[in-house]
Amino acid sequence: MTLRKTNLTTLFVWGIWWPGMIFVALVFGHAWCMVCPMELVNRLSDALARKIGWHRAHIGKFFRAGWLAIALYFIMQALVAGISIHRVPHYTAMLLMSLLGLAFFSGLIFNQHRSFCKVFCPVSALLSVYGRYTPIQLEVCNPLVCESCSTKDCVRPDRREHFDKRSCPSLLVPYRRDPSDGCVLCLQCVKVCPYQNMSVGVVSADAPVRQKKLLRPFEAAFVMIALGFVAHEVIGEVKWLDAFFHAVPKWLNHFLPSLSFGWFEAVWFLALFPLLIWSIIAAVSYFTGHRAGIRSLLLAAATGAAPIVAVAHIAKALAKISAWSGFVPLAWNDPHGLDTLHRITNHTLAAPSGLVGLPIIGWIMLVLIIWIGWRSLRSLQQMPSEFLPASRVSLITTAILFTSVLAVWAWTA
Repeated sequence: MTLRKTNLTTLFVWGIWWPGMIFVALVFGHAWCMVCPMELVNRLSDALARKIGWHRAHIGKFFRAGWLAIALYFIMQALVAGISIHRVPHYTAMLLMSLLGLAFFSGLIFNQHRSFCKVFCPVSALLSVYGRYTPIQLEVCNPLVCESCSTKDCVRPDRREHFDKRSCPSLLVPYRRDPSDGCVLCLQCVKVCPYQNMSVGVVSADAPVRQKKLLRPFEAAFVMIALGFVAHEVIGEVKWLDAFFHAVPKWLNHFLPSLSFGWFEAVWFLALFPLLIWSIIAAVSYFTGHRAGIRSLLLAAATGAAPIVAVAHIAKALAKISAWSGFVPLAWNDPHGLDTLHRITNHTLAAPSGLVGLPIIGWIMLVLIIWIGWRSLRSLQQMPSEFLPASRVSLITTAILFTSVLAVWAWTA
């Protein structure tokens, strides 16, 4: 038992907000961005800077490509393992204040619209990748209406600075969308359209926004890192499996015992373990017929693995929400959590049990990941033939990895 479950801040951020975001991202795509306070803070500071009219810096192409967001995601996960920011309320509060400050000052300093969302948001890659697989999307109702529209209010530059009913603040073309194009579902295009031709709903699998395209490089990098992190998370639910998984960082820690084990753990699941798995995938892909370069191999492999990694991530999110939700009434009555922690430690208060048992979650997610894997394997037929070997090998490899772990959840948890 640790303070992270009894303190209101850590419970809400790491037990409700974070896993809830993962679930919403896969089911509803960028709908999470609609309630994110960072976008509002960034928009207000951007509006302030534009009102004052001072000269602001331009963000370079490298950072606009998403690599800074990947670096921030990597750093945040390393800090979770290295200094346990998810267990210490003070560290969690500092993280939240840092993100709010970054959202505010990026709007003041840089001239790009939604600079925080596009460049600095540490979960932008996660939302972009996972949002590809939901059928709930923002799309035009009738393409012919957009073709005949003479005003194109959704992209007019003179409407971009309006507070409401403005043209797309992300500088997208709403009636010509692409998969993971960065839309944050602010719904300004829905409001400004004079024909009510933009809407959020279930779209068909052949809609342009759901085309089966390769992930972009920064999205592929996220999937490659997330594979290790998600494996670490789902394996951690079973004690004996977790002990086996962490044998390598424990061995490495013997060579430098003065350094916290958490840093070796971070190196293992964020770098070494993913490197091992992706090296195996690359080797098997070349053996089974991939003849293009390493860049195309990695993009194709990450594209194939992405839906499996996403579903496995959902499994961990559901397990955490189930295990932590029972602490909400206790944390609400004792926000600091110290009294609750002492009472549970002294056995004068029983720790709340999970809403749903881990074996039940394991069975449900095992069936889901097999079904998603089968559908994904069939959908890969739409990809160019040169990408098929790597994408298939990656999908099958990650499916074997995570179905094995979920089977252990179901049988032995």
